[in-house]
Amino acid sequence: MNKLSAFIERLLAYDNYLIVGHENPDPDSIGSMLAVYGCLKTFGKKSWMISADPIPKYDWPNIEMILPAEEVEFENAIILDCEPKRTGKLYSFVQQAKFTFNIDHHKNNQGECDYNYIDVDQAATCMIIYDIVNHLGLDMSFEIAQPLYGGILGDTGGFRHQNTTSSVLLAAADLITHGARPDKTAREIFYSKPLEFIKFMGCALSKLKTSNNNQLVWLVLSYQDFTENGVNPQQCDQLIEYARMVENSEIVILFREILPNTIRIGFRSNNINIHQLAAHFGGGGHLLAAGAQLEGSLPDVVDLVITAAAKLLEGELNGRNY
Repeated sequence: MNKLSAFIERLLAYDNYLIVGHENPDPDSIGSMLAVYGCLKTFGKKSWMISADPIPKYDWPNIEMILPAEEVEFENAIILDCEPKRTGKLYSFVQQAKFTFNIDHHKNNQGECDYNYIDVDQAATCMIIYDIVNHLGLDMSFEIAQPLYGGILGDTGGFRHQNTTSSVLLAAADLITHGARPDKTAREIFYSKPLEFIKFMGCALSKLKTSNNNQLVWLVLSYQDFTENGVNPQQCDQLIEYARMVENSEIVILFREILPNTIRIGFRSNNINIHQLAAHFGGGGHLLAAGAQLEGSLPDVVDLVITAAAKLLEGELNGRNY
């Protein structure tokens, strides 16, 4: 019996699950939750989906079943697309579970649950769920196919990132065959933003800074920037994709002060291992896309991180590690 078979066997041996993803859920986290919920329902298993933060208004099957953080009766927990501590205020719920199951693809996940299936070579957690569905021989219903497609689309940046492999594209094609809607899903994830956000983009992008011949690019947004423009800082992570458009950019960093002195940092790179930089500041993620959160004054945090990023960039270009 291989590792995936053993994991699935234990998963199906229990019932009454709490299904959670990470705080500030993205398409892969949401899609994983919905797909696992659909799979468990096929086997007659009882489960609840709960999110620590608001869910985007995607038109995906069963998304209305995702509850805000509230007490429900459950026995076991499934943590998706993150390690348990990244579930935010739901972590106390997870700790009450009799058995915990973890499915993830992030490099920094150490496998702290009772049962873990972590594959860092996968482009998205939804790719792992896709493999699980096929391993079980389940019919790929629209109820499962649509959220899986959405999660894969999100974590590959619309099939533009380096994790867009032939396996990813074959899975996406299969999911479309089973009803997933590529045009509508792309619009929901990438091209549907509040008017306030669109107006805010001009203000935000005017703050772009660069160094090292534009190879290091960063964008700093204060809590005041968000409040004065009526924009939710939690919903502005996509700004980093615009910063990446700077010609010759290699390392791109977005600083968002989501609360006074609480700074969420997004890291992106085209070729350099940016995960090591995020890990240096207590964060994690993937080889070319990662994140971290720091407490402190915004200027101090920016100076600290940009200094480290410049050393990483210069070290990599000179053949040294950070």
